Amino acid sequence: MRKRSAARQVIAVFTTAAALLTSGAITSTAAPSDSAAPSDSARPPKPQSVRISDPHATAETRSLFSYLRDQQGKGVLFGHQQTTEFGVTWDELTETDGLKSDVKAGVGDHPALFGWDTGHLGHGSSPGDPAPEENFQATVKLIETAHNEIGGVHTLASHMDNFVTGGSFYDTNGDVVTRILPGGDHHARFNAYLDRVARLAHEVDDRDGNPIPMIYRPFHENSGSWFWWGAAHASPAKYVELFRYTVEYLRDVKDVHNFLYAYSPGGGFGGVDDVYMRTYPGDNYIDVFGIDSYDGSNGSPQFLDGIVADLGMIARIAQEKDKVSAFTEYGISGALKPNGQNGNLNWFTTMFNAIKADPWASRSAFMLTWVNFGTEQFFLPYPATATEPEHELLPDLKRLHADPFAVFSSALDLSDVYGRKVKAEAHKPFLHVVSPPDGERITTPTTTVRVRLLDAKPALVHYTVGDDPTKHPLRLDRRTGYHTGTWNIGAENLTNKVTQLKVTAVTPRGTLSATNRLILGAKPPLAPGVVDDFEGHVDDMALGAEYSPYGTNRISLAADNGGKALKFDYDFSFQTYTGVGKRISGDWSTYTGLSFWLRPDGSNHKLVLQLNAGGVAYEAYPSMSGTTAGVVTIPFADWRPAPWDTGNAHRRITPEDLKNLSQFNIFINQAEGNPVVAGTFYLDDLRAS
Repeated sequence: MRKRSAARQVIAVFTTAAALLTSGAITSTAAPSDSAAPSDSARPPKPQSVRISDPHATAETRSLFSYLRDQQGKGVLFGHQQTTEFGVTWDELTETDGLKSDVKAGVGDHPALFGWDTGHLGHGSSPGDPAPEENFQATVKLIETAHNEIGGVHTLASHMDNFVTGGSFYDTNGDVVTRILPGGDHHARFNAYLDRVARLAHEVDDRDGNPIPMIYRPFHENSGSWFWWGAAHASPAKYVELFRYTVEYLRDVKDVHNFLYAYSPGGGFGGVDDVYMRTYPGDNYIDVFGIDSYDGSNGSPQFLDGIVADLGMIARIAQEKDKVSAFTEYGISGALKPNGQNGNLNWFTTMFNAIKADPWASRSAFMLTWVNFGTEQFFLPYPATATEPEHELLPDLKRLHADPFAVFSSALDLSDVYGRKVKAEAHKPFLHVVSPPDGERITTPTTTVRVRLLDAKPALVHYTVGDDPTKHPLRLDRRTGYHTGTWNIGAENLTNKVTQLKVTAVTPRGTLSATNRLILGAKPPLAPGVVDDFEGHVDDMALGAEYSPYGTNRISLAADNGGKALKFDYDFSFQTYTGVGKRISGDWSTYTGLSFWLRPDGSNHKLVLQLNAGGVAYEAYPSMSGTTAGVVTIPFADWRPAPWDTGNAHRRITPEDLKNLSQFNIFINQAEGNPVVAGTFYLDDLRAS
């Protein structure tokens, strides 16, 4: 979770976890060739070959990818978000010159990695909301100064406001992802934002007038649900198509060729790769595998083991796919505290040493921590100022800087970073179904099929449904670039059943196909006040499409309680909590509590039921003692705001809150000192009473 600076709409961090399964892609599996040594001094070296998301990337961008790929295992680039834009050691309003940085002031060196943000409207975040063009020009100047006067590598994030409601990136209402994808009623607003991202990419230049390469990291931390693109608000397939659309629009429509693209769900996967890959957009769209994770444990062995497992897992994936792995965002949850209130004064080196000691986790090319917004919220320690004493973790940051495996700006050889001779391999033909996305439930008698065919000239594109061999042609819409057609499903077929939509393209280079699994018809309606009775889910895949995971767990349908019930399997080997959630709506203002059937597992871990009502996350804690099943009722009067929401600690659920429901979550938290590592519990008939 992130705290927002109201004046600038910028963000600090908090943490969370979990996102998930790979989408099909047509990719090359051949390893790239190494740089070949010249046979004699007169013969130039053969360029390296790389497989990246943009075959037409600029020479400097291709070189950056090659450098980061080869840097893995040799040292980790230390990064700081917006390090010359915000800080404690200078006056941001009068002294910002693009050179001052709390990192520089603290250790005598700039970070090797500079993080930037396009801001909530796409103009950049500084100096403030009222002046979009001023924000844009300030962001351009900051990036160019850092690149040309200091030297480093650059990442770019986007905290996009809600395109449907106009609220912040934390506003999760409005089914945003569905409505900004092609065919959605807010698609044009999304394109306008991407136009501003493209403008920034085209405007930032090095001393020779070449576009500055950047690692673009949109839609990060999607395994959590605090952003509108998060797990509870977009199915895995919709997230994949959102990411693919973004890359295709910037790369193929707006001619942005100085971006590498990073995939960075939250952490907490326990090293399980299929969970991490559930929302992976595909090899043609990703250059950097990352995780974002924040530590609320003061560097506990369990947290460090989980981080090392996740970083090792993504390093192995990156090596297999000839990509780059990185710790794309990290820090202490909620930011550092004033002197005397920090639990581990060696936190930075504790984290770094754990990563460095593992042969796979140490292959992370870079690690980026968050912004020093000021003394009210900062993620890196700082030296003494005229008004502030030296922060107590600064000696530890200095020890990190002294470690040769931690790479800061002064250690970079920029001619090696940006001056390598590298060529990019062409992409193989690739086909993907934009709509309807995989796993979608279709409730209308007709729907539009949209297909993107890349790097191939088709002779015929068609689709078939289920076992019916009838070929329905799709025609190229040259305005949008999609092959489209209408699928006449028929109202009589909307019976809550599963079918397969198979799209085939016959091209001069061969035949391509993609198959999406779809559910035809609405799930049987739930009675007013019912969260779920689990009877209407056709199978485990349909269940998983409705519930978003947080952390690593497995949910399935079980025959219990006289019908179907939810079976929840968890494991705390590399995490301290895990859960699932679903979006809900309705008016519960006349109800007084929540009832449910529970079969606990006797673990005495902390079961958490969380209801987001009136914009506040309220929680209740049923007992997990014993193994006897029964019905439990918890009055709303006994629910309390989540412990982390200190600003609403005084709140209690009101009838007015219960008119505005948005989400229902189920978590299991590890009880401190509890020896039970794994377990299974069952829930059913969740309903307001």
